[in-house]
Amino acid sequence: MANTEHVEILKRGVEYWNNWRKENPDITPDLSWATLTGLKLDHINLHGTNLKLAFCRECSFRSADLKSANLYGTNFQNASMEGANLEDSILEGAHLVNTNLSGANLRGSNINLANLTGAILSDCDLLSVIKLSVDQLTTVKSLYMSKIDPSLSDKLEKDYPYLFDRALQL
Repeated sequence: MANTEHVEILKRGVEYWNNWRKENPDITPDLSWATLTGLKLDHINLHGTNLKLAFCRECSFRSADLKSANLYGTNFQNASMEGANLEDSILEGAHLVNTNLSGANLRGSNINLANLTGAILSDCDLLSVIKLSVDQLTTVKSLYMSKIDPSLSDKLEKDYPYLFDRALQL
């Protein structure tokens, strides 16, 4: 369960949270199971934060730092995560339905069993994503300009060429 103090600090706003993180670099925030639905968290520092099984539907995480965060099973449905840093994060079982991840850094993230239905993955580097499957990618809305392992892209380009069309990126 989430640390209630951490949730209250977060709800005071991004600037307050980021200052608190600077002043408390040794604290690993625990927002697991927190309900954060609809919050605007653009440019927030959630580096290394535990957001396991949190409810983040319709949140905005544009250019947020989620590097090395535990996002296991987190619900990001309809979230805006353009340009977010998700490097080395755990996205296993995450619910990313209709989430815009355009330009997000997903290098080294574990995306095993994540639901990517309708997700926009335009301009993403997916080369080193862990446990990414063709089945997951066939459900996304767009892969326009994304870097994908040739073993995956060859299968997708043959049967799902529309995923790489510019017109479908938005």
